[in-house]
Amino acid sequence: MKKTETEKMFGKFLCSDDVLKKYMDRKTFAKYLKTKETEGELDALVARKIAKAMKTWACENGATHYSHWFSPLTGKTAEKQVSFIEVDKNGKLVEDFSEKSLIKGEADASSFPNGGERVTFEARGYTVWDYTSPAFIKEDKAGNRTLYIPTAFCSYNGTALDEKTPLLRAIESLNRESLRVLKGLGYDDVKKVVCNVGAEQEYFLIKKKDFDKRSDLKVLGRTLVGAKPIKSQEINSHYFGVIDDGINSFMHDVDKELWKMGVMAKIQHNEVAPAQHELVPIFCPANIASDQNQVIMEVIKNVAKRHGFEALFHEKPFANMNGSGKHINWSLSTDTGVNLIDSNIKDRRLFLLFFTSMIAGIDRYYKVVRASTAHRGNDLRLGGNEAPPTLVSMFVGENIEKILDSADMKVKNKTKYLETRVASLPKMKKDYCDRNRTSPFAYTGNKFEFRMVGSSQSIAWPSTCICTIVAKVLKEIADKLDKADNVMEAADKIVKENISNHRRIVFNGNGYDKEWAEEAAKRGLVEYKSCFDCLSVLDDKDVLDLFEETNVLDRGEVCLRKSTFAKAYAETVKIESLTMLELLHKDIYPSLYKFVGDLSNSIKLDADGKNGARSDMKEKILGALDKLYAKGEKLKSNLNVLDGEEDLLKKALFAKDNLAVELEEVRKIYDDIEAILPNYLEPFPTYNDILF
Repeated sequence: MKKTETEKMFGKFLCSDDVLKKYMDRKTFAKYLKTKETEGELDALVARKIAKAMKTWACENGATHYSHWFSPLTGKTAEKQVSFIEVDKNGKLVEDFSEKSLIKGEADASSFPNGGERVTFEARGYTVWDYTSPAFIKEDKAGNRTLYIPTAFCSYNGTALDEKTPLLRAIESLNRESLRVLKGLGYDDVKKVVCNVGAEQEYFLIKKKDFDKRSDLKVLGRTLVGAKPIKSQEINSHYFGVIDDGINSFMHDVDKELWKMGVMAKIQHNEVAPAQHELVPIFCPANIASDQNQVIMEVIKNVAKRHGFEALFHEKPFANMNGSGKHINWSLSTDTGVNLIDSNIKDRRLFLLFFTSMIAGIDRYYKVVRASTAHRGNDLRLGGNEAPPTLVSMFVGENIEKILDSADMKVKNKTKYLETRVASLPKMKKDYCDRNRTSPFAYTGNKFEFRMVGSSQSIAWPSTCICTIVAKVLKEIADKLDKADNVMEAADKIVKENISNHRRIVFNGNGYDKEWAEEAAKRGLVEYKSCFDCLSVLDDKDVLDLFEETNVLDRGEVCLRKSTFAKAYAETVKIESLTMLELLHKDIYPSLYKFVGDLSNSIKLDADGKNGARSDMKEKILGALDKLYAKGEKLKSNLNVLDGEEDLLKKALFAKDNLAVELEEVRKIYDDIEAILPNYLEPFPTYNDILF
C-alpha cells in the first residue's frame, strides 16, 4: 500500500533502531538489541559501529554537527554543538565520529545549578549517552541540521546534576521491583515492566509585536500587571472553539516538525482561557516521553516565532484566568501487553495489588508528590481556575471506591451506556468513571492523571518521584511475598492492608470545597501551599530514605536539589521585583504623570469651573502614584536585604513573605488605575490588546 505523506514524513529525522539496523551488520546489531534488552553496558566494538552508523545516517540527512543534549536542573535543555570534522594523520580534513565522541562529552559542571556541590575550581562534568532514548536531527529555520544525542549529566564524582539520571534510576528500580512482585504471583513470562507517560502540554500563544512591547513578558514570560479584560473565559467560548486560521497553520507546522523527529503529536485544541492552547502526544516510555516533551516545548517556541507569535509556558502569564499545566498521564505495563492498572484486566488480584500499591505510595509520600511540582510559577497557578488545589488527594471513581469501602475484590466494572434519548445516535459505552478536574491525582480507568505539574516544568522530576514512590512500595510487597508460605493469601492481605491503612488519601468530591480541606486535616493530611513549604520535606528522614533505598538519589543529591530549588525560587522573585521596578520607572510613572498633566491642563481651561470629576480623577491618580512610589521604594529596600542574605532557605522565605507579597500589592494598585486609563496613555499592550 502506498504511504501517505504523514507516513513518509514521520521519523525522517529520528535515529531509531530500524534506522541503525540498515547501517550495521546483523551480528553487531543483535548484540546492541540484547544490551538494550538487559540494560547492560555496551561493548566497545558495538558502540564504535553504532557511532559510525549514526554519523553516516546523520550526514546523509544533511547534518554537519552533533550535540550531547541534556537536561540540567534549570527545567530547560542544554547543548554544545560540535562539527563532525576531524584531521587525519596526513593533516587532511575528514568527517568522523568515534565511539568516544558518542558515549562521553564534557561540560562545565560548576556553571550549571548544582546546589554548591561544584565550585569553580572543581569544574569538570560529563555528559553520557543514554541509549534508551533515540537520537534525532533538529533543523533550524535556515535549514541547518544537527544530530542531537540524549545524554545524562553528572559531576566528576558521579553526582547527578540533571533531570535524566534520577529518572533512569527510578525507572530501573520500578522495573526491578515490579518484576519481583509479578514473579511472586506466578507471572514468570514477564521480562520487563515499563512506565508509560503521556504529557499534555498547555501554553499561551500571543502576537510577537505585543510580546516585544512588554518587558515583563520578555523577561519573565508572564505579566506582572494587567487589569482584567472586559471579556475573559466567562462564557467558555474559547474551549474547543473554532481554531483561527493563523493558529491552525502554526499548529500544523508544529505537528510536522515533531513528526519528522518521531514525536507522536496527536491532539491539538483551544484551551479554556483566551489565547490558550494544548498539544497532546501519544504515550511512550517515561524517559523518552520526558525528552520528547522538552522537544515539544522547543518546537512550539521556534515555530511560533516563524508565524509572528510568541509561545508562553509560564504557569500564570495572565491574572484572573486559567493558568497552564502539564498533565502527566501515567501507567504501568508489561512487555506481554498487560496494563497493570487497567481495571478491566482479568486477574483482579493482580490489578488490586498494583492499584492499591499506588494508593499506599501516594498516601505515604504525598508530600513528595507535592514537592515534585513546587516552583514559583506553580505557586501562582495551583488552587484556582481549574488548576488542582495544593492539597494532594486521589480520585478513583465510584466503582473503585466501592471496592475500597467493601474490601470486596470480586466487584467488577459494569458496562454502562450513554443515554442521549436520540434514536438516531449510536449506542455508546461510557467510561466506567468520570473525570475530576479538581483532583491532583486522578484515576481515569486505565491510567492516573497527575494534574499538578506546571506547564514550564520538565516532566522528569515529577515522573522520577512517582516511579520512586511506587518502586518503594512494591519492594516492600515483594519482600513480603518472598517470605510468604501462601503467596496468594499474602497478596490478598496486602491489598486489604493497603485499603485499610491508606484510604484517607482517596477523595472523589470537589477539591475546591473548604469542607474537604477541613476533612483532610482531620484525616491527618497536611497541605503544602507554597514552593517554600515544600522545600522542608526534602530534609525529612523518610524522604531521604525513600530515595536512597530505591537507589534513585543519595542524601547529597537530594540536598543538592533542595538548595537548587530554594535558590531558583529566590532568584525568580528577585528578577520579578527588578522587572516590576523597570515597569514602574520606564512605563507606568511616565504614563500617569502625563495623565495628571492632561487633567491639570483641562481643569485650567475650564471656564465655568465645573471640573469636579476631573479633579477627583486627578487626586485618584496622584494618590495611586504616591502608593506606587512607596511600594517601589520598599521593593528596592527589600532587594538589598535579599542580596545580603546568604542562607538559601532564609533567602527563599524572605522572597516569599516580602517581595512576592509586595509584587501583588503593586499589581492591585496599578490594575485599578489601568482600568480607567485613556487608550492613548496606556504604557504597554493591555490584556484586551494581547488576548483578543
